[in-house]
Amino acid sequence: MQARSYTLRVLEILNNTPSLSSREIAEILGIDFSRAKEILERLRYSGYVEKAGRGYIITTRGRSLLAELTKQKTISPQNTAQEKQGSPAIEEAASSEKSVDEKRQESRTEGRMQQAPETLDHVSLLVKQLEEFSKRLRELEVKIKDLDARLTSLENFAKEVVKHHDMVQHTGSQSGGEERYVIETPVMNMNEAQSRLGPLLDKYLLEGRLIRIGTLIVDHVFYEEFKKKFPIKASEVSKLSNLEKTLLNEMRNEMLVILYAGKEYRLVNA
Repeated sequence: MQARSYTLRVLEILNNTPSLSSREIAEILGIDFSRAKEILERLRYSGYVEKAGRGYIITTRGRSLLAELTKQKTISPQNTAQEKQGSPAIEEAASSEKSVDEKRQESRTEGRMQQAPETLDHVSLLVKQLEEFSKRLRELEVKIKDLDARLTSLENFAKEVVKHHDMVQHTGSQSGGEERYVIETPVMNMNEAQSRLGPLLDKYLLEGRLIRIGTLIVDHVFYEEFKKKFPIKASEVSKLSNLEKTLLNEMRNEMLVILYAGKEYRLVNA
């Protein structure tokens, strides 16, 4: 069956039984589902059918085309019967009686059918291009998700590096070459200090190498150097390191520091 015959059959089927799906039409025509789908999509692109739920229905334009195709299909047998029954004179008269409008209509129909294959081929090409574009878009989405996951991983790694840097043991030389800090970070939570130092914590506290300020354990040298920064303007607090900010907040909680006139932090015992 030619493509034109399939077009006519599909229009006839939908005209008699609306809302059939592609698969149902394929079964009626006895063709592959993909072939039926292609025919329906071409007709839909040309405006002869349209989607209705999960199926298709014929449009007013489709009915007009169906009427033209049906009329064109039935003209030939009628003329053949007249030829068998009439004389050459009758044939000539019948031919002359054909209206100009009918000839024009047939001409437009034939022109439309000749243009249809080119239009349908163009639609098929557009469908393939759209499918290729969708495929590339899906691949791009996968790559973006992968890049996003890697970026998140790098951000987490950077945070771990910074955290590790804060926990690195700060060493420096004093007279005699002894270590400047005896804990991994000069400001540490009490529970963390106990976990890391164990029995040494009490020893260092007794020796004065470490001091306790509220819930913090602070290296003595770090604490003394930090006190030299007072008074500290309230506007300059943001420039302090994270460890210094933590220590400042705990010193305020322990009433070792006050905010004077809302402008600067001062040591209470200075």
